[in-house]
Amino acid sequence: MRTRLMSAVVVAAVTLAFAGLMTGCGPSRSAPAGPSGGATTRPATAARPAEGGQDEPCPTGEPPAVAKAPKDTGEDTKPCPTGTEGQKPPARYPADSPFADNGSPPAAKQPKRIWANSFLFAEAPKLVVEKWLTAKPETKGKYVLLEFWATWCGPCRRSIPLLNKFHAKYKDELVVIGISDETEADVRKLKSPQIEYYSAIDTQGRTKKAVGVWGVPHVLIIEPGGAVIWQGFPLLKDHELTEEIIEKILAIGRKLKKQRQ
Repeated sequence: MRTRLMSAVVVAAVTLAFAGLMTGCGPSRSAPAGPSGGATTRPATAARPAEGGQDEPCPTGEPPAVAKAPKDTGEDTKPCPTGTEGQKPPARYPADSPFADNGSPPAAKQPKRIWANSFLFAEAPKLVVEKWLTAKPETKGKYVLLEFWATWCGPCRRSIPLLNKFHAKYKDELVVIGISDETEADVRKLKSPQIEYYSAIDTQGRTKKAVGVWGVPHVLIIEPGGAVIWQGFPLLKDHELTEEIIEKILAIGRKLKKQRQ
């Protein structure tokens, strides 16, 4: 009972702390957020999927089906006017104003997209491992960073140095795990970049399917009570998984731990 209560406290604290850092999550390509997607399929060995671009993960399956948007009738779908059309803000602004000299507001960030079902602030699916390629980590009382990845995926390989850095700096508080649905032989063939964190395989992709992942790399950060507090493509522009985010997450955990002592 106490564990569940503390888990709820951690999730609530992270929600407040990250109100300005994280936007609502939902699959890209017009797919709505939520568990509407089905199980993903592994890429065929003979014909690998195309690697993701700089700002997109590598596809590993089809996105969830989407219902067509209702036709815009023009009625009750437009905002209420609050001034003259085309009117700009005053020409002069305070020195610290976010508005540009030409009167235009700062460019808005693109909404965060994820290539999976959203488990943000919900209980994470159980991690199912077929075989550990490293020693099995001890996760009790620690945060877990779980990344679904594949050796054939360019963005996955680019994220390895970042995860190595997190593992080296925060290993006493954060367990970093990479899990692939490839064979052990395929994963061990990858020599560069070298993986320095915990590594595992599950050729059936059971946890990956439970999360509904259809683009890799895909990261879940799970707090000690089992709730997901960060999720997404770690290299997504304007929504990158950074050391600053890891620091904020762990700082909340340290504060709560100190309060319990």
